[in-house]
Amino acid sequence: MPGGAHPPEELLEQVAALKHDLGKYVAWTSANLDDGVWEGPVEDELVSALRADLLQTRKHGERCEAAWEVWRAHRAGLPEALEPELAAVERAVASLERAGRALAEDDRQALAEQRGVIRAAQQDIRLQLRSLHRRLLRER
Repeated sequence: MPGGAHPPEELLEQVAALKHDLGKYVAWTSANLDDGVWEGPVEDELVSALRADLLQTRKHGERCEAAWEVWRAHRAGLPEALEPELAAVERAVASLERAGRALAEDDRQALAEQRGVIRAAQQDIRLQLRSLHRRLLRER
């Protein structure tokens, strides 16, 4: 935090919620897939896992929010001072949103071309949010 100020508890709670709602669930299913599923022809197993992780990241009964919707809902309440982590998350989420159309339309060719970017973005989101949360805990 600027000037050596300690992060308020509310900010820690907001970042923890973002880490949980986005960082945990953006790769909840696909993170457990064998590496081989991420290579070769795009199989139903990968499509199903990515749909669950990216298009249904947060569920409210019958209503689901995509990863980019979860991000926007949380980002609106966070200060700009949480850089560079939030900038990295923003870039990663944008990559996922671009891939979202191919996923929704079951465009296997586009998914094959984008799956490396998708996987890297998922990992980056998790890493950056964990790093931000840990940094704020240290500054407390």
